[in-house]
Formats: sequence, structure tokens, C-alpha cells
Amino acid sequence: TRLISLSKSASTDELLRELHTETVWDTDENPAWLVFEVENMLQIRQVQYTVAKHLIDHPGDVMQLNMGTGKTRVILPMLVMHWSLKNRDKIIRINFLSALLNG
Repeated sequence: TRLISLSKSASTDELLRELHTETVWDTDENPAWLVFEVENMLQIRQVQYTVAKHLIDHPGDVMQLNMGTGKTRVILPMLVMHWSLKNRDKIIRINFLSALLNG
């Protein structure tokens, strides 16, 4: 349904980019991410996976990304899923601007 929606509303370039996107992460290692993709009708792009993997492997690192790269909608949920499933005895706390809730 995501591709059908894109074919009706997006430009040809956007549709082609989506069709050429390949999964670069291991679904067996992160099955929650696969469910996240399906439920949110999106696909984790290579750059999003690379950023999330770097932040998982290097806790405390800071990265700067451009607007529109999926920081709030994709990467942040990936990190929350990883850390909450890995550390079930800890609570995950996220601080962000309230304006992002309405985005």
C-alpha cells in the first residue's frame, strides 16, 4: 500500500528511489525493526541504519544530520526499540521539543 500511495502522490524520482531501496540490516537480529517498518508503512534506509548502528555501537556519541533524514520518525524509534529490548531492567527516557510531537 505504501508504493501504491507513492505512485499516486509522489514524484517519479521519489517512487524510483523507494523501489531501489534495499534492506541492509539483519531482520533476524532486529525483528522489532521489521514490525516497525510494516506498521508505519516505511522502509529503513541505509543511511538511517548506519546512523542507528553507529549510535548503538558507540553510546554517547553525537551525530548531526540534515532535516528530512528520518531522525525523529525512524532513527529515534530504532534506538528506543534496541535499547528497551536489550535492557529490559532499565527505563528509556527521551527528551525532545514538544513541536516534534505534532510533526
